Amino acid sequence: MRKQLIIFLAVILATPAILSAETAATDTTFRYKNKVIKVEDQPDQVKVKVYETKNGKDTVACKQIFEGIYSDGKSYETWSVIEEIGIQLPGLGKPKNKNQNSKCHMNPHYAGIGIGYMNVTDDNNPLHTVSSDKFALKAEETTEWFINLIEHSYSLYRNRLALVTGLGINWRTYRMDQNTMLQEINGKTEMVLDLASGYEYNRLKVTRITMPLLIEWQPGFLRKSFLSGGVEAGLKTYSTFKVKYKNSAGDVVKKVTGRGLNTTPLSLDLMLMAGIDNISIFAKQSLTGVFQKDKGPDVKPVSIGVVLNF
Repeated sequence: MRKQLIIFLAVILATPAILSAETAATDTTFRYKNKVIKVEDQPDQVKVKVYETKNGKDTVACKQIFEGIYSDGKSYETWSVIEEIGIQLPGLGKPKNKNQNSKCHMNPHYAGIGIGYMNVTDDNNPLHTVSSDKFALKAEETTEWFINLIEHSYSLYRNRLALVTGLGINWRTYRMDQNTMLQEINGKTEMVLDLASGYEYNRLKVTRITMPLLIEWQPGFLRKSFLSGGVEAGLKTYSTFKVKYKNSAGDVVKKVTGRGLNTTPLSLDLMLMAGIDNISIFAKQSLTGVFQKDKGPDVKPVSIGVVLNF
């Protein structure tokens, strides 16, 4: 089909006499299978644009995939790349003509910046936080934040239901309560109480690359609203345990006391998002523990927060 399309464009570009506006310059639109081809005839050049359509019967030009300009015996071509990859940046990436785009496909809501509070649960109490003697946390200072830069959607039903995926970076910071530390002892990470030191903070930070698989629904009866749910997988890139305290001389000491600490390399979270326009809330419940099985406290993270979508 690509060869036929190129031949078709070549015929158009090779016959400027047909397209020239000896009387009045006009634009012409052609349909070729599942493509919409627009020819813009100007006195000094001919411009050809190729768009994908929503389906074979639709005449709405959705996404521009090619542009060719024929001027002074020379031709110039451009192809759409960034939009196909799905990279989103603040203020960039979303279509300028939102009304036209909404007729073609959904704008998903995975890309954005999010921040939330975290806590941990265990298998015995999946809906309650664990006791401090098992994993002592300062919940008010335990946070998760992330930035999702890549998103892509696959329509399941018109522009109302779609499968959404993408790529992001996630940072989770567990602030330990009291003078507790995490140490690896005989191959197992344990919580240790150190009464000799007055810590200003002692925290475990885990960074992951994340990839979701979500179903997003945009009902339409509430303007710009959406509901999204599914799973988000994570691949750990690094984890560290860092402390800050004052020594006997009164000097402030900051140091990393552990790396890795048997934190799980692969994570899987249940994820739910709901919002209106570019503001949404999220909730996550992890199906995997903070630490590898039998190599640390048996706890699973939960979080809730807000997202500013790009």
